[in-house]
Amino acid sequence: MSSENKSNTLIERKDVKIEDTWDLSLLYKNDEEFEKDFKSMEDFSKEVSKFKGNLSKSAAELKNILDTIMKASIVLEKLGSYAFLKQTEDLTNNDSNIKVARFAKLSSEISANMSYFEPELMSIDDEKINGFLKDEVLKDYLIYLRNILKYKPHTLSEKEERILALQGELSSTASNVFDTLNDADLDFGELEHNGKKTPLTHATFSSFQESQDREIRKNSYNQFYKEYDKHKNTLAELYASQIKQDIFDARIRNYNSVREMELFADDIPVSVYDSLIESVHNALPALHSYYEYCASKLGINDFRQYDKYAPVVKDVKLYHTFDEAIDVLNKALSPLGEEYISTLTKGLNSRWVDKYENKGKTSGAFSAGCYVSEPYILMNFRDESIESVFTLAHEAGHSMHSYYSRKNNPFQHHDYTIFEAEVASTFNEKLLFNYLMQNESKKEVKAFLLNKDINGFVATVFRQTMFAEFEHIIHKEAEDGNPTTLELIRNVYKDLLKKYFGEKSVLEETSDLEALRIPHFYRSFYVYKYATGMSAAVALSNGILEGNAKGDYTNRDNYLKFLRSGGSRTPIENLKVAGVDMTKPEVVESALKLFAKEVEELKALN
Repeated sequence: MSSENKSNTLIERKDVKIEDTWDLSLLYKNDEEFEKDFKSMEDFSKEVSKFKGNLSKSAAELKNILDTIMKASIVLEKLGSYAFLKQTEDLTNNDSNIKVARFAKLSSEISANMSYFEPELMSIDDEKINGFLKDEVLKDYLIYLRNILKYKPHTLSEKEERILALQGELSSTASNVFDTLNDADLDFGELEHNGKKTPLTHATFSSFQESQDREIRKNSYNQFYKEYDKHKNTLAELYASQIKQDIFDARIRNYNSVREMELFADDIPVSVYDSLIESVHNALPALHSYYEYCASKLGINDFRQYDKYAPVVKDVKLYHTFDEAIDVLNKALSPLGEEYISTLTKGLNSRWVDKYENKGKTSGAFSAGCYVSEPYILMNFRDESIESVFTLAHEAGHSMHSYYSRKNNPFQHHDYTIFEAEVASTFNEKLLFNYLMQNESKKEVKAFLLNKDINGFVATVFRQTMFAEFEHIIHKEAEDGNPTTLELIRNVYKDLLKKYFGEKSVLEETSDLEALRIPHFYRSFYVYKYATGMSAAVALSNGILEGNAKGDYTNRDNYLKFLRSGGSRTPIENLKVAGVDMTKPEVVESALKLFAKEVEELKALN
């Protein structure tokens, strides 16, 4: 049980039971060890310029330089990981905040002092660098070097790159101002209901939108968007500035479009993006059918935006202690085999996880760590919430992906892309859902779980694809020379809301202002990865369950190969190893068919 579950107040970090915390001593036992590594990186920062001008001498010399850089990079990553994890334990801890600030400064200095590296590497004559790549001495760096050299057509001179690097901090101005305005300065006031006042915040807004009381949903929605309405011109200008920055970056680096630039890093064809949107468009009747069902269950004729998250299935409390959650995951993830389960169970029981909430601790959950560490998972586990078990399964998916990638690849290409990351995490959630459904006899619990899965699919596939389509349209307008005005933003978003939520869904006057409050829009062409990730996870989990049932473990073995692949191939090729080809629409289409099937199952159950 959580250290703070016995009372209504959160405990101080110093009072949390040691067994409920992650073991960061595996990174650094004390500050002296941290400072020793920090000093070594300060020395490296001063010395790294000595490699300048030597990259083209010989393949052997290039290998020696890369060996030194990788050795330093491992230490730098370790320092950053420790500082970040310590900070998240308690955001009010001054010592931890200072460590993060010092690390950020050091990391920035090293980046600036190494700014010559990639331009110099790319300036090597093609014949010479191709000869280097054929030399056996560089075999461990082939992937790393090719990943750099592919940017040659998009890299400027050393002088120009340095200018861009110095301007780098300014390029995030729009995003930083948006975050400050959205998270700190917007005041949504208090929501009054039944003589009681509750602060309306980003967090409570979500809770209010899930209320069974329609009046609460309506009032919280209108009050929330009223504040965005007050600042709509400023917010539109910020987003327009972000788009201008995106277009500047794409054009100065010789890309045909912002979208092409953002997909280039992961070697994702733009056809994957377009195919996702087309497949989701074709599946919209199933989403509209679901909303019509929701309206029927809620007993309303005018299904509105503030009705989207209203509960249509009676809330069911499924209690699990943290230890019970581990036991459930053992059973749910057993289709992945003994090695996966034993590794994960040992990790969850040997302080990979910082389990419960305490004063000052970062909210939510994440999986982190570095090349030389075990995976670390931050949780704010709540015994009374089945969501906590799903969150643990999700983060465990990330952690095991990282575990296998680090164990089976050298540092220079152990890391995998976000395009792949969301597959491993969502995959575990699908196996957990399947296990709970198969082992549940109560009709109301099955309906509750089914509704939860459907809502997750709506949020991850349909909603994120709508966001992705909006980003594409709005950037295309700007690239064609049309100004990104408030009117354009609202009109484009309103049309998409009508398309995705159906003609029977009623929009409020302020509904299209949602376009101005999505933080991910300041990290362009990113959200589509959630939709493709879930689609791949659905296909892979179904394939493994079906194969295992027949005694054929090929699908499972291929999935584990994918987890071990790290960054050794492009994301598309890695997923082909797992068993899905994301360049073909069938992967997304099969997931969307499952969604439609689950909607019909829910209607029959509820």
